[in-house]
Amino acid sequence: GTCVELPGSFRCQCKPGYTGHRCESVYVPCSPSPCMNGGTCHQTSDFSFECNCLPEGSFHCECLKGYTGPRCEMDINECHSNPCQNDATCLDKIGGFTCLCMPGFKGVHCEEDIDECLSNPCVNNGECLDKVNRFLCVCPPVWGFFLGPRCNVDIDECTSSPCHNGGTCINEVNGFRCVCPEGYHHPHCQSQADGCLSNPCVHGNCTHIATGYKCVCDPGWIGDYCSTEGNECKSNPCQNGGTCEDLLNGYRCTCRKGFKGERCTVDIDECLSKPCKNHALCHNIQGSYLCECRPGFTGVDCDSNIDDCLSNPCQNGASCVDGINSFSCICLPGFHGDKCQTDTNECLSEPCRNGGTCTHYVDSYTCKCPPGFEGTNCENNIDECTESSCFNGGTCVDGINSFTCQCPVGFTGPFCLTEINECDSHPCLNKGTCVDSLGTYRCIC
Repeated sequence: GTCVELPGSFRCQCKPGYTGHRCESVYVPCSPSPCMNGGTCHQTSDFSFECNCLPEGSFHCECLKGYTGPRCEMDINECHSNPCQNDATCLDKIGGFTCLCMPGFKGVHCEEDIDECLSNPCVNNGECLDKVNRFLCVCPPVWGFFLGPRCNVDIDECTSSPCHNGGTCINEVNGFRCVCPEGYHHPHCQSQADGCLSNPCVHGNCTHIATGYKCVCDPGWIGDYCSTEGNECKSNPCQNGGTCEDLLNGYRCTCRKGFKGERCTVDIDECLSKPCKNHALCHNIQGSYLCECRPGFTGVDCDSNIDDCLSNPCQNGASCVDGINSFSCICLPGFHGDKCQTDTNECLSEPCRNGGTCTHYVDSYTCKCPPGFEGTNCENNIDECTESSCFNGGTCVDGINSFTCQCPVGFTGPFCLTEINECDSHPCLNKGTCVDSLGTYRCIC
């Protein structure tokens, strides 16, 4: 820098790129921002900047979720993006939307097809096929002749008059039975011979009786001819939503999650496996479990730490560090507080000495020093003494924004410029002539 001498002081004219009282600091434009009243600082080069000022009376609104516009006066229509699927109707709300699903669909976006077969609407072992907002039952004839939308209508096999020779037809599930007149037997009352000769009982023993024969079925078989496998699942032995599989002379239950046992009657205590994480409390409920999470955790098993930083609690550009049911803010220089909400006033510590005036900025301050002092904190007394301050061998004594000269014998004045005339006091007596010398005199008598 170039030094410019001033009365009792000096001033430094710094080269581009430097600043400070003695040009001791590298100059960084816009750090801190010199622009006032909300103006925005833009660096134009390594050594210069410009301020873009806000128009007088202008403002900027930061809108809540769901609103937009210069004054946040417009409600954002979240339905514009067509978030609802499967022909659902979208209802716009403040900060969100709701989908009114068509019959047969569910979910936030109506994206999930409702499985109408979950309620097991098909009876008599009918197979359920899920459709949109409906179901279709496929009735298997092997279990009996059933029809209807739920396989719940028994076909009347007597409509075809299968019983001969005056036999009475009795309709039964999955078939019919003929009550034959005396002397007739066989399935359709068409024979008077010993009915057992033809081995009519498929899975059983035939017994001849007066009216024909009777089949005593083997275990697991039913019907007049013991030809139909008995369906042990008809009595719905499997509890708590278990699925029944018919076996020969028995059944097998496939239990829903959360149950066990031959008939799915035993509720499994899922809490024994300790599914709840992060010290959550586990509550066993019918067929399942429920985790009561500690503060700061969420999820079915309380395995997810809630991000407390999602609400952006830290202010003034601070970094948020998520904790357990808490957060901490790492403040930028110049701010403090639990949310970095307070601008640190560096002048409160009175850093400026010797009567200097402190001016506060973001993350910095400057001291305006009184005459005679310099330095970042006005801590240095300026030495006003120079080689040319005092003349004629006078000694310069530095003061506050001043100096004094201690003159040698024979000189006086602020700068020791005035020679003392020792003859002015008329030291020579009896009309002697006084001759002045440097610092003394001589008398010529």
